[in-house]
Amino acid sequence: MIEEDWQDNAVSLFQRLLPVGTAVILVLLAYGPVYIDLFNNIRPDLGMIAIYFWMLQRPDLFDLKSVTILGIIDGAVSASAFGLGLFSYLLMYVLMMHLRKYLNGRSFVVIWYGFMALSLGVMIVKWLAASIYHGEFLPILPAMFSYLIGAAIYPVTAMLLAALQNWFLQDDDEL
Repeated sequence: MIEEDWQDNAVSLFQRLLPVGTAVILVLLAYGPVYIDLFNNIRPDLGMIAIYFWMLQRPDLFDLKSVTILGIIDGAVSASAFGLGLFSYLLMYVLMMHLRKYLNGRSFVVIWYGFMALSLGVMIVKWLAASIYHGEFLPILPAMFSYLIGAAIYPVTAMLLAALQNWFLQDDDEL
């Protein structure tokens, strides 16, 4: 009896931590070493993809605490100003809180276009904030290429996250 309760509790904890765990893995993966000089400054924001996906699919498991943890980790591993990643992630969180009802239940193409539109807006605000921090307009081309790569890999990343969701988060009753 006690052993079954422990296993149920462990499974429940794993299911509650799956969204934030996958998001942390994606952020760390985005800042992994790349041995091609051209791609050192061009990295897709995989954390933004995770926030968008989990806020759309499971907002009950991916809340403000999860976004804050993700933003702090992003600030710790990135070379940008500390807090810039947290700011952009919180901006995406607020946008998703207000726009989720319009995107929920739509076709994948609409969801993908929604990601492209929201991440473009967040990328521009992040670029402006970084430019203000540095006191000059930073080159926008690396940010645009990072955005384009992120928009291009969204379907694959969303498919992997959806597979994890379908595999591990099948029963809403147990959460």
